[in-house]
Amino acid sequence: MDKYTRVARVYPAIIGVLPVFILLALCMGEWLPKYREVAGNVKWILWMIGGTSLASLSVGYLASELFRETSKWLFQYPLFKKDETEMPTTKMLLWQNAVISPAYHKLIANKVKATFGIKLPTPEEEQSDISKALKTIVDVVSQIRQYCRGDIILRQYNIEFGFCRNYLGASVWDILVIIGLGFANVLCGWLSWWAIFLALLIQLLLMFCCFLVLETRGWSYAKYLFATFTGTYNK
Repeated sequence: MDKYTRVARVYPAIIGVLPVFILLALCMGEWLPKYREVAGNVKWILWMIGGTSLASLSVGYLASELFRETSKWLFQYPLFKKDETEMPTTKMLLWQNAVISPAYHKLIANKVKATFGIKLPTPEEEQSDISKALKTIVDVVSQIRQYCRGDIILRQYNIEFGFCRNYLGASVWDILVIIGLGFANVLCGWLSWWAIFLALLIQLLLMFCCFLVLETRGWSYAKYLFATFTGTYNK
């Protein structure tokens, strides 16, 4: 398992399902009062922590794909579009956005032409057919990613973006399960309400923070990608 898979996909899934397993562990504490009396509180706590950790590891890996797809459809695609035409890497190469200086834009265009034999759209071409310009830029960015994929710092930016994106998907399912446990608690009274409210509050706060960080990480990745491609990060 490489670092990206471990940090950006598996870790968000494990962290995402952990609060739910803790709440389920608390539920089991209510379901198994006789076991607690026989085994003692210390052994019960150790058993529950161990069981919860093992369950989180096994289910977390299987759930990582579900969380990843959820985050893509609910967050990444609405923010950046499925065809990547709204990605920061695409926006930076649009003349109309003026995110980078004309001189830097020309430097990137010259490097793209020399490396891939592709001509980036001019301001006039972009204005006359923005759809064609976007498709060209998306194709160019894809090749730049492949060209720079060995850079360690760029990979770290990619991991940070992937972690935030995938954790958002985990948070959605987490919140749904916690709300479901809340409804079940009305009927069965398994848990203290403070535990449910605390878990829900923590998930909402973490979800909000990751959502704010997601676009910031995307722009940081875009800036460093082009700096790596042109070699300007050395200056």
